[in-house]
Amino acid sequence: MRLIIREYLASLRERNELDVLLPDLLSQMGLEVFSKPGIGNRQYGVDVAAFGSIDGTPAKVYLFSIKAGDLGRKDWNNGALQDLQPSLDEILGVYIPTHLPIQYKDYPIEICICLGGDIKEEVRLNINTYEATHSTDHISFSEWGGERLSLYIEKFFLREELLPEKCHRLIRKSLAMIDEPDVSFKHYCKLIKLLSSFENQKASEMLIALRQLNICLWILYAWCREAGNLESAFLSSERTLLYAWSMSKDFFDKKDLTSRNIQNIFFNIQLLKMRISGDFLETKVLPHVNKLYALSNAIVPYSSVDVNLKLFDIAGRIAIDGLWFFWHAIRLEGSGANEEIRREAIEKGQSYCKYLKQLITNNPMLFTPYKDEHAIDISLVSLLFAIDSESNDDLHTWLLYMMQQIEYLFHMNGRYPSNCRSYYELLEHPIDDSQEYKEESTQGSILYPIISLFAALLDYDDVYQLVQKIKSIYLQHSTFQVWYPDETSEKHYYLYDENHGATLSHVCVEREKSVYLEEIFKECENSKHFENLSAVRYQLDPILLIASRHYRIPVPINFFQGLKK
Repeated sequence: MRLIIREYLASLRERNELDVLLPDLLSQMGLEVFSKPGIGNRQYGVDVAAFGSIDGTPAKVYLFSIKAGDLGRKDWNNGALQDLQPSLDEILGVYIPTHLPIQYKDYPIEICICLGGDIKEEVRLNINTYEATHSTDHISFSEWGGERLSLYIEKFFLREELLPEKCHRLIRKSLAMIDEPDVSFKHYCKLIKLLSSFENQKASEMLIALRQLNICLWILYAWCREAGNLESAFLSSERTLLYAWSMSKDFFDKKDLTSRNIQNIFFNIQLLKMRISGDFLETKVLPHVNKLYALSNAIVPYSSVDVNLKLFDIAGRIAIDGLWFFWHAIRLEGSGANEEIRREAIEKGQSYCKYLKQLITNNPMLFTPYKDEHAIDISLVSLLFAIDSESNDDLHTWLLYMMQQIEYLFHMNGRYPSNCRSYYELLEHPIDDSQEYKEESTQGSILYPIISLFAALLDYDDVYQLVQKIKSIYLQHSTFQVWYPDETSEKHYYLYDENHGATLSHVCVEREKSVYLEEIFKECENSKHFENLSAVRYQLDPILLIASRHYRIPVPINFFQGLKK
């Protein structure tokens, strides 16, 4: 386990990775962290500062200067501002005399050289000489290399009584199977369940477990990044975020120190999930969306079914990230935050809309959903396009061509959208052209009601009429339905340990658009279960969208009320 942690530490970057991990580790060790990395503020050589006692030693001030990987001659004093010696000089000459809080002035100070790797022999003499020259009765030096950090992580984050041996085995298995992402993810899900299972939800236990989830996800991500295969890390980050929210949500209305720490570690997990998702999309997907059939061919399919399933999956992933950016921009509006940051979030969301348009244009398989549950991915993409006013015409074109293709497939008895759940059923669909088979494979639908909803909201009359036509000719037997959260959803939404939610069946797309919308949204107004979901109450709505995509739950109709307004 320590070897795994050491390799993970060696792969971390200095900024936003190693300096994010260290404060949590120090807090878990019982130290009071009074300074963390900041953006835009000069730190005078100190990346992290803490106060307290380690393993019973006298209390002292610990000042950390962090460097990624191994420390060699070029990192010691090679003329760059980020070199180690200038940082140590600033700590001694500026930070300690002028920036050290007054309450810590009389305590011993230990300047810690913190590395993800080790100090190379080529620079060892320089460091020893520097330490000997500048050490005093009040100031000392220490080295926190990969070996020492991995020991502390294993001792304080992954203690045997808190992370049993079977958890160690699970993370080893997950790392070993990175090139088989489904298997790796399966083992990691077992690890998440073990770490998040509590009989009595004590805040201190929750905090420890959340920190362990965070460090385990970092380890998995680092290994996946090294292997060049981020799929397991992507899926695991979604599951970790959902479980972390289930564990954290009861502490978001509390102000005590432990609750604030729980909130902070949850947001760290959220940021890590976004980092993994962005890394996956920006290195594996987005560079290829502007090339005709590039992603379709990259899937290396045995059948067109493989291409269809994966492309809709990718479209849903891109849409989720785009919606996160727009959500972030909305949260910043009127908050007094930097307008430039808000503008960047909007531009990022708009860029994801453009990527999705290119993805659809260059991979025509996205005009023909094979599974009715692709309504989930279509909902996410449509919601993103609808929020971005510049994409409304593109949404209209996409949905129109999609309905035309579906009508053609029904007419020719091709691969029209079905309720087939298994891969092998999809491969053989349709097995014949009998009416009995057609009725069996299209008994119910969430796809057509959601397309009708967007068509009605955005006045796509031709799309709405095509749905009505398909319903009247080919799907008279099919039950069109939409999904809403119910009183059990808060308990089960984030873990999906049981089915939950309520369905409005036999929605009538045959009626006028205004009547259809009134029927759909009347249920939203009559029920407050959506507003009572913790993710909604704390304005973290994208968590629900991630849960819908991850667990294949229909996106709640309540999300589309804003479009009506």
